[in-house]
Order: sequence, then C-alpha cells, then structure tokens
Amino acid sequence: MSASPPPELAPRATPVHRELRVADQIAEVLLRRGVDRVFGIPGGTISPVFDALFGAGIELVTCQHEAMAVYAAGGYAQVTGKPSVVAVTSGPGALNALAGLAATGRDELPVVVLAGEASLHHHGRAPLQDGTAAGLDLMTMVRSITKFAELAVRPERAPIIVDQALSQVSCAPFGSAFVALPVDVTRAMARRAQLPSLEPRPLKPDLETCRQLARMLGAARRPVIMLGVGAKRAKISQSVLELAEALRIPVMTDIEAKGVFPESHPLSLGVFGVAHRGPAHAYMAEPVDLMLSLGCRFDDTTTAGYAESLRPEFGHMVQLDHDPERIGRSYAPDLAMCADLAATMTLLLDMVPIAMPNLLLERDRNLRQARRTFEASEPRPSQTRTRAPSSVPHDPRRVAPMIRRALGRDAIVCSDIGNHLLFAAQNLVVDRDDGFSVSCGLGGMGSGIGTAIGMQLAFGASRQVVCVCGDGGMLMNGNELATCARYRIPLIVVVYNDCALGMVEHGFQAHFGRSPDFSSPSVDFAAFARSLGLAGVRLEALDEFATVVERHRGTPLLVDVPIDLAVRPSNARFEVLRS
Repeated sequence: MSASPPPELAPRATPVHRELRVADQIAEVLLRRGVDRVFGIPGGTISPVFDALFGAGIELVTCQHEAMAVYAAGGYAQVTGKPSVVAVTSGPGALNALAGLAATGRDELPVVVLAGEASLHHHGRAPLQDGTAAGLDLMTMVRSITKFAELAVRPERAPIIVDQALSQVSCAPFGSAFVALPVDVTRAMARRAQLPSLEPRPLKPDLETCRQLARMLGAARRPVIMLGVGAKRAKISQSVLELAEALRIPVMTDIEAKGVFPESHPLSLGVFGVAHRGPAHAYMAEPVDLMLSLGCRFDDTTTAGYAESLRPEFGHMVQLDHDPERIGRSYAPDLAMCADLAATMTLLLDMVPIAMPNLLLERDRNLRQARRTFEASEPRPSQTRTRAPSSVPHDPRRVAPMIRRALGRDAIVCSDIGNHLLFAAQNLVVDRDDGFSVSCGLGGMGSGIGTAIGMQLAFGASRQVVCVCGDGGMLMNGNELATCARYRIPLIVVVYNDCALGMVEHGFQAHFGRSPDFSSPSVDFAAFARSLGLAGVRLEALDEFATVVERHRGTPLLVDVPIDLAVRPSNARFEVLRS
C-alpha cells in the first residue's frame, strides 16, 4: 500500500492555475500594482487589452494623440508616486508614442507603454502595422530610450513581462518601458503563472564615502550644493534644507529642480544654467572649494554650456546620484557614489560635524557678496518696463507674477518648451519641490500641455495646476485640451501669444543677425478653447486674471494672453549653441 502524499502536495479539487485570457491577466497585474487609470488611444491590435481594462474597472483616459497620452501619464506619475500605464495600438500608434516615451525616460518618470502588435501568426507576411523585426523593428527603436523593452511572444509569459516592466520603472532611477503585445497573444487563453517577486531594492550608500564627504563638508570654506532632476525624484528637499542650514551652505538648482530648495530661503542661489535668474552665476564666478552635486543631469543646458566653474580647479567635486550613467559623464568627480539619495542624505545628516564658527562666518560673507554682485547687475525697473501694465500686448515678464498673485504659492506651474518657459522660470519664486515642472530631458513642445493634464487629473480639485505654453505649442498640440473637457479636468492653461515662434526667431537674430519669417497665424485661442468645450478668455488687462479664474473656478479654462514679441528673455541656450 503506497504512502499518502504530504498534505502540501495533495491534489486539489479545483486547479490552482486555471486558464484565463492573457489580456485579463494583464489587467490583473495592473490592479495588483495599484494602477487605477490607463491613458491611451484604442485600436485593433490593442483592443483585447482595452476590453480587459474596461472589464476590470480600470478607468480608460482616451487622449487625442499618443505622445500626449504618454506625457499625461508622466504627469500623473509625478503626483501619485506610482507607475503609470499607456495603451496604444500598433504601427503609427506606437510610433507616435515614442517622443513621449523618450521624454519620460529622460525625465525619470515611471511610465509603461503597452503597444498592440500584429499577429505573430502572420509574422514575415507583411501584415498591416507590423512592428516586429520583419517590419518596423520597433524594439530596435525603443531599446535606446527605455529602461526595459520586450516583445511578448508566448501567452504564458506576457503578464510576467508587464509585471517586470512595472517593477523596472519603479526602481530609481525611474524611467520608461515598452512592451509589445501581439493581438493573438493577448487574445489567447493561458494558465496563470506565479509572478516572481521583483520589488526594487534601493542601492545602499557606502558608509566610508559618506564619512569622507561629511568631513569635506565640515571643512570647506566656499562650498556649494547643486540639485538636479534626481534630487527632485528622490524627494530629498527636507534633508537638503537641514544640511544646508546646519552648515550654512548655499544651494543652487538646475531648471528641472527649481523649487526643490525653497528659492525664498536666504541660502538659495536660484537656478544655474538655462532660465537662471538669481545669484547662482555670481557665486560661481568666484572659485568654490567643494562642489556637491545631487542627481544632476549635467547636460549642456543645465551647466550653461559645460561651465568650467562647476568643476573646481583647486577644489573638490563630489557627485552623488542614483543613476550610474550620469556619474562622470560631463565632469570627472573627485569623489562619487551611486546610491539611493534619500538613504544617503539620512546617513550624511547623522555624520556631519559641527563646522568651526569662523568657517560659517566666511560662508555667510561669500553668499552676501554674491548677492550684492547679482543685485548690482540686475536692470532697474525703469529699464525693464516697456509699456503700462494694462496695455496690450503685455510684457511677458509680468505674466508669471500675475499667475502667482491670483493663485498663491501652492499652485503648480507646469511649463511647455519655448520663451514662455524662460519668462515663467525667471520671474517666479518657487518654494515647493513640486511647485514647478518642465520636461527638459528631451525638451519637446507639447510636453508641458500633456504633463499638466496628467498632474491636474491626479490632483483633482485639491491643487491647482497651471500650464503655461506658447501659441506655437498650442497650435501643435492644443487639440489635447479636448481631453480636459471630456473628463472635466479643471486645468488652467495660459497661452503666451506673440503670433510667432519667439524663441526660434530670437535665436536666429542672436546668431545670424537676421531671421526668416517665423510668424504664426493669428488665432483666437479663446474661441478655439470654447469649441473644444473649455472656457476661453482673451486677457486684455493683467489685473483681470484673478477675476477670470474665480469666475471659472473648478472648470477647464484657457486664458489667451497677447504678449510683446520685442521683449526677449535672457537665454543661456544661445551661447551653448555657439560652443
């Protein structure tokens, strides 16, 4: 008589791994990961996934363009702190998504794109919208712009691949992922697979490196801290503030980290590089003996053309980041570490010694001198005023302060790409780490519009998001505002309207002394907005903005602000392009 199997191996009356449609298994993976909304545009090859999402109760946010759907998902991820998902169809759907995919990857935003694909049954027979290696070869295109990319060729593995993608983008440095899902794979029935444990494990900081850095911070006479996109994503604002206050170290940011250190704080130097306006450049004009960078991209724009001042000739450069690809990419650091930035700052705060009083006084003197130098170089108000505040076209430098006065310091300004970015950044004081948002990793027009939609959708009525964009960006991507109207997303859009591609025209004039005609059609954007279902207002007087906002509170609103093309912002990018 044979022995009975142990209880844990005894056969079950009901199979544990019953078969289920692959698309439904993918929906289960998303639910398990806390995904409550999926952005995208439907189409034939992705239709099984859309059907499964609908059946699972996951909200489908149907957008007007695939790239904008990815930008919106990135904005949603910024607010929720969770990975966002986009579903698009094959061929042109996937291709349209690539600009957004590249931008969210470079902006360290956790976004997964699920793209439909032609049936593998017809592989090699040139089916419509074939993205496999026999057609468009999409995987070759996406691998260089994502953290994770895979084509699902077996039904049993497809849900695991989606789970792997979500895990990869959730591990710092965050990024984007692309999963191609052939329609015959997502339609197929398959046994449920046990999903492996793939929770991200942050890289621990090295104790000795932290001790060495703590000693350097305590001894430096003219130190500076610079914050970048990695610092913003790591949520280390408070620990940086505590470190700076304890040792009286001035702090500057690049444009992506604007507000991560409160700009009204006495130790703030403001922005360095593109969109700078503050004492950062004045402070760095004198040599520093310790430059500590936290999560800085160090590209040409954020470094003002790879400024030599960021790499102290007779001092030390320390580079801390959670992205190994940024270490030493633009400057050779004397001390570097790739680790979880939040854990690093916690350790560092426990180790930092009390600096000598004479050093603290010297640091204060250096900062005061930089402020005096900056203030002496600032144009006086009489030199900057071109016309009365209420006249049309308006001085674009007055628009961002107008927004702040009407909506307060809790409002989030999300900028698109163009002169309006410079006008907004240079004329706003931002004190919250989420108070200013811009997609500079790729710098694509439309990124601010899509991102702002996703952010406002996530916030609902609890925080106000204001998208600032130009008339060129609105002409290129304004149709996405129909998404705001459809889902009643109470976003405020402020259009800097100079009837031209202003940044390009100013750039040509600066470089060549002349410019082709880059004027844009004169469009009634207020009427355009109303045709899409938004409230639309043309602003004749800046002091009317607060009244307009109050009148339309809680509804999507576009405000068309005619601005003066003759007023030019300071643009360090022009010098970068000459180098």
